[in-house]
Amino acid sequence: MKLENKVAIITGAASGLGEGIACCFAEEGADLVIADMDMDNANRVAEKVKAYRRRALVVEADVTQPQMVKQLVENTVDTFGKIDILVNNVGGGRPRPAQAEAASTSGSRPGIVNLSEEDWDDAYEVNLKSQVLMCKVVVPYMRAQKSGKIINISSIAGKVGDSNRMPYSTLKGGVVIFTRALARELARDNINVNCICPGQIYTPSWQRSAEYLWRTVPIYRELKEPKDVFMRYIDRLTLLKREQTPEDIGRAAVFLASEDSRNITAQSLNVDGGQVVD
Repeated sequence: MKLENKVAIITGAASGLGEGIACCFAEEGADLVIADMDMDNANRVAEKVKAYRRRALVVEADVTQPQMVKQLVENTVDTFGKIDILVNNVGGGRPRPAQAEAASTSGSRPGIVNLSEEDWDDAYEVNLKSQVLMCKVVVPYMRAQKSGKIINISSIAGKVGDSNRMPYSTLKGGVVIFTRALARELARDNINVNCICPGQIYTPSWQRSAEYLWRTVPIYRELKEPKDVFMRYIDRLTLLKREQTPEDIGRAAVFLASEDSRNITAQSLNVDGGQVVD
């Protein structure tokens, strides 16, 4: 097993990509820290991990808050004695009822003129600040043991720039640059820092978007169900024209967390079915 006896923290591991990464890590022998705010689903994922005969620690943590990050890392070290792998998976956007209502009424999403400072601040908090805070606290432990793997989750939106999700894509682009800068700093400490840029995956977040588009966009109303909206995107945007899963991201993360990637650092890997070719 590629990750046998390794200890990994995965943020946002209660569902979606985080759950897929957690299951793939457990299958390859890692013990896991499931960090999330959704305790019901976090405990559900922990049971999946235990089914692989691996240990799982569930920690309730808002990783945009420094004190909660510090407590999360201390709990990990107290329980397992070390941290081998950090996966910074938390990301996305905080829904705004007023913004959603405006979009529903106008049939479009707000552009630069209508985006508030709070929209930008929230995108920074969730998508970039959370990763910076986690690395700030975890890195001293990895330095002390002279080894470690850090995997930051970005998005292909951070490479191409998505005008419909401008704050999100801008800060995901920041994750790519943060990865490169941190990799330069930590190379002397034998710590690899890489980034995964997922494409379209039917996570709960995408499901909410598909349901919204299905209800509000005339060309999608002819489709049988919201997921058909998602599949139309897959058919139109990707070379392989097939749905990918959280486990596809998990397998890429296993590679970057294992010794198979010991000479890979400062890279951002697209896992998107060929949507972005760069």
